Amino acid sequence: MERFLFVFGIIVFFFSFIFFVMNFFSDYESTTMVGSVLIMLNASIAVCVSEILTRIKNIK
Repeated sequence: MERFLFVFGIIVFFFSFIFFVMNFFSDYESTTMVGSVLIMLNASIAVCVSEILTRIKNIK
């Protein structure tokens, strides 16, 4: 489960970052930029939760 969250978070963050960068080079709306930032935040939370679950598992 932790590994899935980590990989999912990295992949989603990568694709969202691509859309964020494309926003500066093309004529996208501001909602696309805000959406990509929120998705990157969600992906980083998934990676952090994965790290916390891994550390909790190692404590026990």
